[in-house]
Amino acid sequence: MSAAIQRAITACCSSVDEMNMLQSIKRFWWVALLAAGIQPAFGFALLGPIPRSPTAPDGWQTAALGYALPYTEFSFLGGPDDLGDIGDPKNIGEGYRRNTPVIFYAYDANFLGYFGSNGVAAADSAAAIVNFSMTNNSLGNLDGYSTGLSEFPSESLHINYEAQSLALTDLKSVTMHLLVEQLGLAQPERFVWTLAERATITGLPPCPLNQEYLVLQRNYDITDTPLNQLQYSSYVNDTLYTYFIEEFCTGTPIAVTVPLNVDPFADVYTAVAANNADGLGIGGYYTTLTRDDVAGLRYLLRTNNINWETAAFIGTTAAGNSGAGAANLITTTTNSAIVITSQDLHALLQTAQTTPPALLPGLFPGVVVANSTSYFTNVLITNFVSTITSVNGAPFPSVQLVTVPVVTPAFVQVFVTSFANVITNGNLTNNPNIVLAKTNISLNYFTNTVVQTVTTALGANTSPGQPYPPVNAQTNSTVSTATVSVPSGEYLILPPGACGFNILAEITNPPVFTTNIISSATNSNGFVDTVAQVTSFTPHQFLVQPINCTSTPFSTGLYEGIEKVQFVRADFDSLLGQFFQPVTNNYTMTMITNSQTVVQNFQRIATAPDILFSASDFIAANTFDGTVTRNVTFDQDNNLAGLAGPGTINPRTTFSYNKVGDAFENGFIFTGFLSTNLFVQEASQIQVVQWASFDFSTNDPVLYPNGSSILNLESQVLVQVSPPPPTLPDGTNGVPYAAINFTASGGAFSPSFTWTLVPGLGGLPPGLSLSGGGTLSGTPTQSGTFDFNIQLTDKLGRTVNWFYSITIH
Repeated sequence: MSAAIQRAITACCSSVDEMNMLQSIKRFWWVALLAAGIQPAFGFALLGPIPRSPTAPDGWQTAALGYALPYTEFSFLGGPDDLGDIGDPKNIGEGYRRNTPVIFYAYDANFLGYFGSNGVAAADSAAAIVNFSMTNNSLGNLDGYSTGLSEFPSESLHINYEAQSLALTDLKSVTMHLLVEQLGLAQPERFVWTLAERATITGLPPCPLNQEYLVLQRNYDITDTPLNQLQYSSYVNDTLYTYFIEEFCTGTPIAVTVPLNVDPFADVYTAVAANNADGLGIGGYYTTLTRDDVAGLRYLLRTNNINWETAAFIGTTAAGNSGAGAANLITTTTNSAIVITSQDLHALLQTAQTTPPALLPGLFPGVVVANSTSYFTNVLITNFVSTITSVNGAPFPSVQLVTVPVVTPAFVQVFVTSFANVITNGNLTNNPNIVLAKTNISLNYFTNTVVQTVTTALGANTSPGQPYPPVNAQTNSTVSTATVSVPSGEYLILPPGACGFNILAEITNPPVFTTNIISSATNSNGFVDTVAQVTSFTPHQFLVQPINCTSTPFSTGLYEGIEKVQFVRADFDSLLGQFFQPVTNNYTMTMITNSQTVVQNFQRIATAPDILFSASDFIAANTFDGTVTRNVTFDQDNNLAGLAGPGTINPRTTFSYNKVGDAFENGFIFTGFLSTNLFVQEASQIQVVQWASFDFSTNDPVLYPNGSSILNLESQVLVQVSPPPPTLPDGTNGVPYAAINFTASGGAFSPSFTWTLVPGLGGLPPGLSLSGGGTLSGTPTQSGTFDFNIQLTDKLGRTVNWFYSITIH
């Protein structure tokens, strides 16, 4: 529609009926486009920084035109759960993205003390859903999906009507929106149409009839399309949007475009990236990311999206971000080749459980302990006592050896130790410490260990015809096989001064069996009884070149997208503590130089959480500030001249959830004659914010705060569970899942406890089951990511819950 036509219609339409006619004309216009077949497949908006000044690129994005709006200043549907703006929409080629593949998040005591363990489970579930959306394909990244992203629905919002009637807000779904926003997506529906200019035309009637506007689009369908099709999109998840301009004449905003769905029966505000108030609303919950959410992430992070950017964040771009964890570019030099032999992982881990860390390097030369904690627990120690008895009715001499197990309770100190220079198969793939000249090399690794228990009795051979005095001989032997939860396999040790290996070749050795004698008993007559634990281990020899690494503090250049981002939980000390254990992340990025790709290795040590989950009371100066406050750190140092991007999104971020409690709005009600306080009472209040967790089930919503969740969190601080949360090894549909044995210690949870699933909080993949003894096993029959909570109940009836997630491919 031309500007002249727009002005003519605006000038003539001074009544409500005429404005409605204008909306009908616009509806007809876009229905005509739809009939013509001009229907983009996708629609997503790119998030970037609020302009620094009116003279900066995109300086026209002002609050007067509906940008950078605070909480509830403007919301298309209204409601107290509007989050406010932390950025503005950016043009094609000017988006901001993450360029570190792992984002570490943690919960502080403010969040944990209010939301408890169920709140942690809800937020963990949100991270697991977003992670799964970027990896659920054969390539395990966003480049691996089909062109049309048919793997994802165009609508994932559902309504829990009980939660809606109670005005509840779903904690998991709000967190999903926050995570998608942190990956660089803005609100697509809101910016299908948006204002760039507002001018007053002289000689016309007063505002609003004397206003003229410049309208732009900041929603995109950036795919391989015909040359006659624009990449600006009027669609989001197959819903076509037009708009009307709401003019206020004064205040902030003065004018703003309001999206309007052409089909009145279409699903609206479907994207998880939509503003919380406009999309999710009360009683709503998301089950996954939508097609257009993933389309936006794929555009930002795909390999072929090549940007000039700093690949290793220093941590000084924004105030308060210093120490978030800078990455270093690792350059390598190699030495002459040597032969190394892998070592027994089971022996190392088994010994480390009961041995002080200072003694481990003496038992396992070359091993460097990174950190170690310990706790005391009550265990049952079994010894074997043998006695000799005569056999009634048998010729002399005739004896029988009887072995009896004696079980004694005792307190032992258990150590939880991590190592600085131990490489297993778990950290071999995509590890810059390892360069594989021969690509099919892998280290053996098993989550459990098969152990043979061999009982052997030796005594005098007194059978007829034997020489005198009799000689000792084996008289009986029994063998039994069991599985223990300690992992097994092999590991390599990085030598001093080296940061990795260039593996050139391997030589496989025959199996070597290691025997550990548990107990033996000898009596005065020379009879001996032994009980031995035997584990098998197959070492490998490798021809390698040790790599000496040097670090460069940063690297700026042309870089491909990193293809996926994963949110990984990393807790503070003792969960509620103030000390954050630094976490190391090794990864690679592909740089373009001289039209050639160069793979660079990076190492980032996160000294603080990249995303911190917290909670606060948002009441100040009689202003209620909604559900969540958050920040985002845009790196604009490499913006192209005259443009607002592209750039990167760097650590650190804090999500602070409102813990004001169950809050209500109340006020005077006009009765038609007078305003009176007769109805200003509890019966006339309106729920403002109440956090909860709910889904499609008929279970009652979980409300926050609740006593069970908080008490469970308090118990969890003193209990250790293995393996640690939040994720378990992936599985394959139709293939037996390698059994996982959960164990726990601390408090009163050992040795008498029971494992169960918490109803109503997700569920296991079909085909898997959890035994009362804590064994997870079975054959999965369905692909997907499955979130569930396990509950540990001790002998006193106290319970502790943990959140887990399993991905079945």
